[in-house]
Amino acid sequence: MTPESRLDEYQTEADRLLSETVALIPADLDPESGFAESEPRYAPAEGSASASDPAWWQARESLNLAAETDASADAAAAIAAGLTADGWRESKVRETEGGARITDGYRKDLDGGEWYIEVTWVQTRPEMAEVVEVLVVSPQTVRGADASGT
Repeated sequence: MTPESRLDEYQTEADRLLSETVALIPADLDPESGFAESEPRYAPAEGSASASDPAWWQARESLNLAAETDASADAAAAIAAGLTADGWRESKVRETEGGARITDGYRKDLDGGEWYIEVTWVQTRPEMAEVVEVLVVSPQTVRGADASGT
C-alpha cells in the first residue's frame, strides 16, 4: 500500500511560512519581491516515477531592499530575531563570494516533521545590490498517485 502524499498540505504550510518570514523584514527597508516560486520537488528516480518516490515542497522568494548600507544584514537580523523567538533553531550554513554572501538556516519540528528555512543575505559592498533570499523546505513525504512526472 502506498503512503498518502502530504504535498498539498505542505504547499499551504510552506507558502504560509514564507509569507510570515518575509513579513519579518522591517517595512522601512522597502522589501520588494524580485522573484518567487512555490513548487513540489522530487527525489531522482530510476525508471518511471512511482507514487512512493520521496517528495517535498519548496517555496522561495528573492527580495530587493532599499539601497542603504547594511539593509540586507538588517533584514536578516530581523528575520533571525523573529524566527528564534518562535522556537526555530539557527545555524550558519555557508559563506560564499569571499564572505560577501551569507546563508543562515533555521529548523523547527511542526506537526511531526522538520521544516527548514534558509535565509541568504549579503554584506554591503559597492558592487552588490541589497537583497535577501528566503527558502522554505517542507519535511519529506511521497510523490503520491496524482503527482505528474515533472
